[in-house]
Amino acid sequence: MIVFEKLASQVNIEKIKEVTTNRQDAMRGRVRTKLSNAEDLVINLPRGQPIGQGDIFGPSEKGDYYKILIEPELVIKVTLDKSQNDDVIEKAAKLGYNLGNRHLEVLIEDGAVFVPVTIGEEKVRKILDAMKLPIKFESIQKVISMSSTGYHAGEEEE
Repeated sequence: MIVFEKLASQVNIEKIKEVTTNRQDAMRGRVRTKLSNAEDLVINLPRGQPIGQGDIFGPSEKGDYYKILIEPELVIKVTLDKSQNDDVIEKAAKLGYNLGNRHLEVLIEDGAVFVPVTIGEEKVRKILDAMKLPIKFESIQKVISMSSTGYHAGEEEE
């Protein structure tokens, strides 16, 4: 079993192996997975320290390093309809207020809001429809990481 409790400080680029994980495990700073050689890889960071996209751990006893890749997940991309000539700031504030009031996670990037569908795609779509705002939304796959600029974690509902 290979166990890491901190990021690598120096890296041998020729010995990097990629390991994928989901965002929830990365946020907890705890990953456990089987490598291609059937060996267990465990990353157990101190409480409150998340794993970010591209973080590198190592070296193992064999000198290998492990680069973390967070899997894409289903999100709803929300954009404001700017075709009408009214107050975009007011629309954006209302959108942010409504999403925040429901404690939904969001990533704000490139003029769009990405909402992970952790509470279910249909439920998120109903919330967006109920806002009665001039928005467009579509379901896409996207990597969201704690290291993403503009990421805001909500309180997940059960």
